[in-house]
Amino acid sequence: MKTNPLYDERLKLYKDTIAFNNDRPATSFGGPATPAAYMNMTIKDFIFDTKKGFKAYLDYINKLNEEAPVDTINTPYPGRFNVLISLMWLSQVKVPGRELSDNSLWQVAEKEVLKAEEYDDVLEQGYAEFEKNYLPRIMDVKELGAFFEYQMAEGPEQAAALIENGYPSINSAAIAPPFEKLCGARSMTNFFMDCYKRFDKVKEVQDEMFPVIMESSLGLLKQANAIGGWVGGWRGASGMVSPKIWDNLVWPYMKKAAEMLLENDYIPIFHLDQNWDRDIERFLEMPYQKCILNTDGMTDLKRARKLLGDHVAFMGDVPAPLLSNATPDKVSDYVKKLIDDVGPKGLVVTSGCDAPANAKFENMVAMNKTAVEYK
Repeated sequence: MKTNPLYDERLKLYKDTIAFNNDRPATSFGGPATPAAYMNMTIKDFIFDTKKGFKAYLDYINKLNEEAPVDTINTPYPGRFNVLISLMWLSQVKVPGRELSDNSLWQVAEKEVLKAEEYDDVLEQGYAEFEKNYLPRIMDVKELGAFFEYQMAEGPEQAAALIENGYPSINSAAIAPPFEKLCGARSMTNFFMDCYKRFDKVKEVQDEMFPVIMESSLGLLKQANAIGGWVGGWRGASGMVSPKIWDNLVWPYMKKAAEMLLENDYIPIFHLDQNWDRDIERFLEMPYQKCILNTDGMTDLKRARKLLGDHVAFMGDVPAPLLSNATPDKVSDYVKKLIDDVGPKGLVVTSGCDAPANAKFENMVAMNKTAVEYK
């Protein structure tokens, strides 16, 4: 797609930030549900009335950009988002206007869908075939078809609109490694038990799943003419699992996924929820200044910077409670301390994980404004 000078300037800033050549911290918008309330839409209408929903999403970002620069987009517009989450987590998702009230946020249903004995079915059938037979258990197949039709019809229009308005979208696909998918399918309690009782079987299944996941993810990135994508780290966080599980069932797949993105000229964003302090030095195993760590406020970034130096850039990590409940001054103070702790170079300032649906607009402004102006 044809770009423009503002878009090109912002994309250069993002790439310069990853290489620690930026003069100021970059900013990024992350908050899939944040625009809805401010733009007077219910969550239901925001995600299912996709034409109006995307317009509200873009209008919100433009209003934010009028107050303080929005250099990049980290969370795309969440049109028919429940389908995407089901595909990522192999879980049923409750949605507003159906299982939930019109203005409730979508919710993953935490329950066992995949039975332990079905691990053998994955191995016998192959993951690609197994997934086809599994998906009708977590979503209506018609809804899946409608999602792909929407993506084909409106995805290119949305991409063009973001470029026209000068916003590089730095995350065009969220890769859920096998650990995360199985955790969703089995439920967290059952899967964590599997990791101890059926360790070898889980490893074998994950090895079967991984190439299929990556083939699909790389195809999506190519179709989107992407800059990069997420490599997800949610329930596989250091603070959630033992070193043995992390070393064998989590990190090898995350690392390989990021390496495959780099091999195909995409920038990996390690999206790291929860606490990653124990294993933060392992990111030194990634190529120098090629990746970015997107943390949520629970990982000690001051310590991480001391350990990682200028090897990898950081993205984050203003906590959701601050954005929803604090004053702009409190948000500004947090951003100032963040910059003091890790330095302006190699830093993209954004929300920790996603900005919440009830984030105050003035707090979103304070976050970006401080990032750009603080010296």
